[in-house]
Formats: sequence, structure tokens, C-alpha cells
Amino acid sequence: MPRVLSNWCKQAKIRLIELDMPITELARKVSLTREYTSALVNGRVYSESAIKAISDVLNISDEI
Repeated sequence: MPRVLSNWCKQAKIRLIELDMPITELARKVSLTREYTSALVNGRVYSESAIKAISDVLNISDEI
């Protein structure tokens, strides 16, 4: 059964597409590894502080 993404994950993915920003660039801007940033955006891991940092860069709500 496929995983259901949270609204935050969906917002983050949409905003990355809108900004034409690869995960590697986002990771650099929030000072995280590409792998960890990808895991956050894809809902595999959760870190409140990392989600806040990503939300600030992407200018989206940090509500999960």
C-alpha cells in the first residue's frame, strides 16, 4: 500500500517545482545533507526544526 504524504510534504514538493529548485540546492540552503532533506520532503523522517527551516526557505506553512 502506498504511503500517504502529509499536506506539508505535498506543499514542499509543489513549491520546489514552482521554484525549479532541486533537492540539492534546498539541502545546501538549510545546511542539511541531500539524503536527509529528501527523506524529510518525502515524509520518511520527521524533525520539527528541519521542517521549520525548509518551510522558511520555501515560504510555506510548517503545519504538518
